[in-house]
Amino acid sequence: MKKIIAVFCAGMITFGVSAQSNSLTLGLGVLNPKVRVQFEHGFGDMHSAGVNLGYYLVNWTGPRLEGFYRVYFGGDNEKGMFMQGSAGAGFLSFALDDDDLTTFMDGGQTYNIYNSNGTWTTLGGGIAFGGKMTSRGGFVFESTMGYQFWTGPPSNYSSDYDLYWNDGTDLAETLGYYLVGPGFPLHFQMKLGYNF
Repeated sequence: MKKIIAVFCAGMITFGVSAQSNSLTLGLGVLNPKVRVQFEHGFGDMHSAGVNLGYYLVNWTGPRLEGFYRVYFGGDNEKGMFMQGSAGAGFLSFALDDDDLTTFMDGGQTYNIYNSNGTWTTLGGGIAFGGKMTSRGGFVFESTMGYQFWTGPPSNYSSDYDLYWNDGTDLAETLGYYLVGPGFPLHFQMKLGYNF
């Protein structure tokens, strides 16, 4: 987590050096609860690049950092419609990774649920279209919609636990990850912030 925050801050400092427009926005996730902070640096009249740091709060918890590049159709990177490409990485926990729930009982015997605890890395990216409005006072509202793909969780359940649930645990976690988790393919964001 410290490395991701350091990369995020380094990106803000690097992009903030020149006298182009910058914006900092915040957003909350509804379908899969998360907090998202975005820094965008405009360069030229119709281009911008930035970083998006999201922290997922439920099930697959942890940070995900994405870099993005935008092309604005109206020739102004402070407002208007845009197309965005993004790529990044995340460090997430397993859905049932609970420190108190590491074993289960079957027939009087105790078995491990997980092969290992900790986090796993997801890689991915996407393409999206969106719009951005900036008021005269610098207030920013933006919305983005598109498609994204992120790698799913690796198999982490013990063979005893898989056998107990008839090999359905890995499938259930993968389906959950893509249907209601960070791997959901619909990329939709609404953010508020400030342009400086």
